[in-house]
Amino acid sequence: MNSNIVKKFFNNQATPEETQDVLDWFETVEGKQYLQERFDVDADLMDRYELRDMETDLDSDKLFDSIKTDINAKKNIFSIRRNNWLGYTVKVAASFLVILTASFFAITQQRYEAEQERYEAEQVVEREPIIFQTEETQHREIKFGDGTVVRLNGNSKMIVSNDFMRENREVTLTGEAYFDVAHDPEQPFVIHTNRSTIEVLGTAFNVRSLSGQDNDQVAVVDGKVSFKNASPEIEETTAVILSKGQYGYLDEVEGTITVDEIAIDNYLAWKSRKLIFEDLTLGQVCVQLNRLYSIECTYANEEIKNLHLTANFSDESLEKTLSVIALSLDLEYVREDGQVIWVTHK
Repeated sequence: MNSNIVKKFFNNQATPEETQDVLDWFETVEGKQYLQERFDVDADLMDRYELRDMETDLDSDKLFDSIKTDINAKKNIFSIRRNNWLGYTVKVAASFLVILTASFFAITQQRYEAEQERYEAEQVVEREPIIFQTEETQHREIKFGDGTVVRLNGNSKMIVSNDFMRENREVTLTGEAYFDVAHDPEQPFVIHTNRSTIEVLGTAFNVRSLSGQDNDQVAVVDGKVSFKNASPEIEETTAVILSKGQYGYLDEVEGTITVDEIAIDNYLAWKSRKLIFEDLTLGQVCVQLNRLYSIECTYANEEIKNLHLTANFSDESLEKTLSVIALSLDLEYVREDGQVIWVTHK
C-alpha cells in the first residue's frame, strides 16, 4: 500500500476511492499488522477513535471495526451534507437560471422594442411624401429616376407619393406644371388635383390646376392623356382622351370637359414666355386670355368679337398684351373688376 495514501487517510484527506483502498488493505495481514503497530505508538490516534480506555490487548480487528464504524458515520454525515449541498447547488443553479432567463428575455425584449421603434421610425420617415414647392416668381425643374422631368410654374406645389416608382408613379399637383413623362406601360404616370385625375403612359403635356379657381386645364404636346374629373362636386364622371395638339378644359361648375385644338402652345406661355395668335377671332383670343389670366371679356357688339387677330407676344404683361391687341384691331378696352370690355375706337 502506498504510504502517502495511508497518510492521507489518517489526515482525513483521502478520496472515497482511496479510503476504500486503505480499508481493503486493513483487512489483509499486512494491513492489520500496520494498524496494530500504529495504534501502539500513536496516542492521538487512540484518542480520535476513543480506544484509550479500552482493554490493553486491543487487537487489529477491533481497531479496524472501530475505524469502519467511524468512517461509516462520516460517510452518512458526508452523504447528508452532500445531498444538502447538491440541493443547495440545484437551487442556486435554478435561481441563477431564472435570473439568466429573465435577463435574457428582458434584454431580448429591450432589443425588440428598440428594433420596433427604429423600424416604426423608419416607416414613418418612409411614409413621408416628398414635397416640391415654388414661390410666386420661381420656376423649378425636377428629374425623376425613371427619366421623367417636371417643371413647376411659380406658386405651385407638387407632392410625390412615398412609394413612387416602387408601386406606382403618382403625384399631386396644385398650381401649374409641365410634364415630360418617361414611357412605362407597367406603371402609368398619374397626376391628382382637387378636381381631376390625369393618367398617361409616356408623353409631354401641361397641367394647370390653380387654387381658388373652378377649372383644370391640360394641354398635350405629345402622346395621349386620359383626363377625367375627380371633384366630389360633380356627381357623374366625365372623361376624355386628349391627343397631341389637343387641349382640355374641365369646368367644375358645369361638370363638363371642353376639348379644342386652337393654339395650345399658348397654354405653355409661362414656360416659353411667348403668346402666338394666328388668325384667331378676338373671341377665341379672349378665351385663351381668360384661361391664362382669369379675366372675362365682354364686347360692345358681335362684330368686335369676330374680328381676326394675328400677333406674337414675347414675355409681355397682360396690360401690354391688351394694349397691343387694341392697337392691332383699332379698339379700346376698359378693365373693371376682372373684366375687359372691348369697344370700338372713338
